[in-house]
Amino acid sequence: MDDGRFLKACQLQDDGKFKEAIDEFLTIAEDTEDPVDKAGVDKAGVYLNAATTLKVLGEYEQGRSLLGVARSLLASSHTLQLESDRDVEVLVLEMRLDFDEADFLSHEGKIEEALAKFDLLLKKYGQTMQEAEFRATYEMTQARRAFILADLGRCKEALPILEEAESFKGRKAETRFYLGHCYLANDNYSKAMGRLLEALRIGLYQRLEYRAHCELGIVYFTLKDYEQAKLEFEKCAETADEEYMQQAQIWKWLENTSRVLGLKEEADRYSKLTMSS
Repeated sequence: MDDGRFLKACQLQDDGKFKEAIDEFLTIAEDTEDPVDKAGVDKAGVYLNAATTLKVLGEYEQGRSLLGVARSLLASSHTLQLESDRDVEVLVLEMRLDFDEADFLSHEGKIEEALAKFDLLLKKYGQTMQEAEFRATYEMTQARRAFILADLGRCKEALPILEEAESFKGRKAETRFYLGHCYLANDNYSKAMGRLLEALRIGLYQRLEYRAHCELGIVYFTLKDYEQAKLEFEKCAETADEEYMQQAQIWKWLENTSRVLGLKEEADRYSKLTMSS
């Protein structure tokens, strides 16, 4: 395999040029020889990278197809005499394939199925995942489990995992958001405020950003800082989708906050929006 081209494709992926990255990954895979010695492992890794890029684009069917191709190539490599350092690479790829199969489910909204697969992943590899070579997959798995548990309202289970995840290398903004979310669920307003502010400072993607503003609004409202609460609810309303607006009752929060602040006209306007939504 051409390592230079592979690194270039990875850079395209990192730069957000996902379609170009996919094209490059697929071309590299096609140009890589049929599975002999280490080629099967390398080729499986290329298809895995293409699949994860398709996942980002929401192309789940094609991505799952490539995961299947990668798993078939990896299975064929088990029949070969691999050196000890290649054995580690095979196990890393097996873990990543299991992780991505679970992660595809979570992106498709099948979060309980995804959680079951993430749980199985930890059980399957056990203490091995704590070793340095596999630590990254362990951290990704634990983080995803915690986020799903929090979204399912199981914050008591999520919280210790999230507190462990604060020391992980990746997904720091998401970890801070979900910590804030769970601290809020436990009425720990000081910690909730701190983690939500940190998450926003680091930078969240839009779906979590507007949730963070809403939850900060609830914290400020509870602590009777109504002006700041109103600002946070307004920031949420700027970007939140209609489903979340209804679910979180943003117009109702803005109506109540405006009334407390003596802003009758604004409160009445938000009341009408509440009734029409």
